[in-house]
Amino acid sequence: FAFNMLPISFHHPRYLKAKTSSSSSMTTKTQLNLYQKVEDAIAEAERICAYDPTSPECKVAWDIVEELEAADSHKDGMAPAGGPDLDVLLYSFDILMKKIDGKMDQLRGTLIKLDSLGVEDPSIAELYRIADDMKEISAITKERLGR
Repeated sequence: FAFNMLPISFHHPRYLKAKTSSSSSMTTKTQLNLYQKVEDAIAEAERICAYDPTSPECKVAWDIVEELEAADSHKDGMAPAGGPDLDVLLYSFDILMKKIDGKMDQLRGTLIKLDSLGVEDPSIAELYRIADDMKEISAITKERLGR
């Protein structure tokens, strides 16, 4: 897998809005505060889901994370006209990876429950393997990026 093959375009209008230097600095500070709130929500979701990744409380906790992220995506001008700030982008990447890990834990928990209920489908074992692979790839990527 090559990182340069990611379907991410920094030519999206939200990245191209010109900002003054003070406005840009304020935007970055505000975003880091929002990212901290998202990170706190992720930690809370992980804590709640540690008991039962298939519980309604776990689902609500991850819904809160998604709502915070949606609020951020509706803000104007994520980064200066020159492109996204690397620190902000890597911080966002960290949050996304934590969220993916949590969702993979939820998936594995659900698959275990399906198996315990006697659902016999070979795709359950395959999905469990894929969830494990995603968590492993996530860990490797974070390590390579020094995160």
